[in-house]
Amino acid sequence: MDYSNRSLASLYKEIGVSYIGNTTHSAKMNYSYNNGWETYCIYLAPSTLSGYQVCPNDKWCKQFCLNGSGHNKVEILAKGEMSRIQMARIKKAKCFFENRDLFMEIVVREIINAKKHAESNGMGFAVRINGTSDINIESFVYKGQNLLQLFHDVQFYDYTKCNGYTRIPQRYDNYDVTLSYNGYNWNACEQYLQNGGKVAVVFMGKKLPKFFKGYEVIDANGYDMRFLDPKKTIMGLHYHKTANDYNGTINGKYSRFIVPENDERCKY
Repeated sequence: MDYSNRSLASLYKEIGVSYIGNTTHSAKMNYSYNNGWETYCIYLAPSTLSGYQVCPNDKWCKQFCLNGSGHNKVEILAKGEMSRIQMARIKKAKCFFENRDLFMEIVVREIINAKKHAESNGMGFAVRINGTSDINIESFVYKGQNLLQLFHDVQFYDYTKCNGYTRIPQRYDNYDVTLSYNGYNWNACEQYLQNGGKVAVVFMGKKLPKFFKGYEVIDANGYDMRFLDPKKTIMGLHYHKTANDYNGTINGKYSRFIVPENDERCKY
């Protein structure tokens, strides 16, 4: 169906949300904003929370998903698992799978508006499609073109636990992907590092190591523009307690997804 002749307000009303993506609705995007970059980002209900799988390799990290942090953490703790933010993210995820044309009509218009806003304020502009999801960006298609093709002059980037997605930048020079370490995929991570990629690793504690398994660690907590970071480096991220608050453990056993303090693989 062609939704191009309808207002954004009517499209939002059909889904029951106020927006699909935005530039300032998370602390991480605000950090980027303070560093001169306006970043459009979409937050969908992660894993299978919506009834659809948006994170194919979520086995080792779904218990610690940052979906349960920030404003959503506050809402979940106050109002329960089906908070207002949670319900909106579920609606967005369902729309992506059940009415892709409607979803993409909104996303394309939002990106155009956000890009204009950034340019009018003399800021850089970037797009992160997967804020709390891990969907192949080539699946975001509008009238026969995916977003990377449609906005060929815009910098897109993502984190992923799907090793196959790391080959997408070979086809599009406006896409940057950081592979995330899940505790069990180090061989794929090291191969990606050796090929010039970047890998995100979550560390327990306030202090990041200088090296992890021999690779330099960059502090990736102060902003989200991973496409600006050096190649062949580790993006060090602090572990943040979420609404579930597992303290880095599953049934009392420490998760390999999170690297503990003073781990022998770390050099400080």
